[in-house]
Order: sequence, then structure tokens, then C-alpha cells
Amino acid sequence: MKTKQTSQLVALGTVAALIVAFILTQTSIGAIVLASPWWIYLLIVGIGFSGYMWVKTIRDENEVDQEWIEQEGNVYMERIEEARRNAMQKDS
Repeated sequence: MKTKQTSQLVALGTVAALIVAFILTQTSIGAIVLASPWWIYLLIVGIGFSGYMWVKTIRDENEVDQEWIEQEGNVYMERIEEARRNAMQKDS
């Protein structure tokens, strides 16, 4: 599963790089990009990294929440089974 996701990310990154290269070479955007101050690029990278970390944190929190929900569900099911056993023992 991880190798499939990794290869998909590599393919997506390659396509994105090709699109950026095409735009920079075929339009006047390249001149605009070269004329921009360097700190603008750092700002854009920082915004992208912040978004990536936000998405990663949301996924991690959802996994932790799901594990907790499963744990609590197991505790609940054990209580139900114990109540059934007790009820059957009382009837016997």
C-alpha cells in the first residue's frame, strides 16, 4: 500500500514539475518570477509547508480518534457480553 502511494506521489510531483516548467518556458510568467524578491518564494514555501502539516495533523488526529472509538466499542461489547453471561447464570 505504501509503495502504491509513494509511486502516485512521485507521478504527481513529476506532472506538477512538468506543468511548472511548461508555464515558465512558454509564458511571460518566467520573467515575473525572476523579477520577484527571494523572500516571496520562502513565503510561498512556508504557506505550502503549513498546509501540508495541517493536513498531516488532521489525519493523525483522525487515526487516534478512530483507535479510541474502537477501544471504547470493545469495552462496551465486553460489558454487554458480561451482562448476558450474568443474565444466563441467573436464569440457570
